[in-house]
Amino acid sequence: MNFRDLEYLVAVARFAHFGKAAEHCHVSQSTLSVQLQKLEREVGAQLLERTSRSVVVTEAGKEAVRRARELLQQKLELIDASGHFGGGLPEVVRVGAIPTIAPYLLVPLQRGFSRAHPNTRLRFNEMVTQDLTAAVVRGELEVGIFATPITDTLLDEIELFEEPFLLAVPARHSLAKSGHVRPDELNASLLLLLKDTHCLREQVVGFCSEQGITGQRQTVACSIETLLTFVRANEGITLVPEMAMATIKRMTGIRYRPIKPPPSRKVRVVFRKTSHLGRRLATAIADAGCTAQQFQPRGCLGFVGGVEKGRAAGAGGIKRKLGE
Repeated sequence: MNFRDLEYLVAVARFAHFGKAAEHCHVSQSTLSVQLQKLEREVGAQLLERTSRSVVVTEAGKEAVRRARELLQQKLELIDASGHFGGGLPEVVRVGAIPTIAPYLLVPLQRGFSRAHPNTRLRFNEMVTQDLTAAVVRGELEVGIFATPITDTLLDEIELFEEPFLLAVPARHSLAKSGHVRPDELNASLLLLLKDTHCLREQVVGFCSEQGITGQRQTVACSIETLLTFVRANEGITLVPEMAMATIKRMTGIRYRPIKPPPSRKVRVVFRKTSHLGRRLATAIADAGCTAQQFQPRGCLGFVGGVEKGRAAGAGGIKRKLGE
């Protein structure tokens, strides 16, 4: 028995599929199957029930998977603790981010991080909040970048910055020429939302509840870009995080307006409390200047369509609110 065999077992339990588990472990399906058969002979119990359509983890297998996960986690912590004495970072570290952050943050993060740590490469993965939390807890990622508070007691966080949401409206909408939009002015239009798996949807709905916004809502998209396509087609209005401005400002037919009081979210980097490497990496990300300023077009806050152009972006910094 070795750690690799335990990784195979955990992967099969996770995916309930030999092919997907083998792909995840970067081995052939036959290799994975043979090693697991050897593992079953060694422990003297059937761990997996194999059928032509699925894989079922037996009761003995469930206990083996639980213990295997503990051992693999302890292995990571042993390696992590040993490397901690050097005080540096390894050649490759694994970072995850949610879909409403990843497209806009990862490139500037890589750029700023590489300047401070040229010998360490960030390996990125995009996941929704629930999957990202599980991946950090299981040790599949060193850190994750979230926009919601973490409730898992195994995790800790460092807040990076707070950013407001902007109202996106069609170019000919009645609010397109407004300055700051009041929350009650949103009631007259259909508010377009992301699907349930995205925390951005929960934040927008929460803001509406706090401000008494009771207008119609419709779930239409899995990404911010698709939401904006509907806005451009005059199907409704939506709220978008300001960090997206540097990317989506090229989309014509849409105007972006600030709301007063502004809805916002706090972006944070999350790591396991027991991981020295995770804490060092999270601190390095914050120290490398992962701040609101990185996402702003040079010389302006990023509002598109003529509102507040020329207002200088803030100097940035950990916990600095976007645009302040």
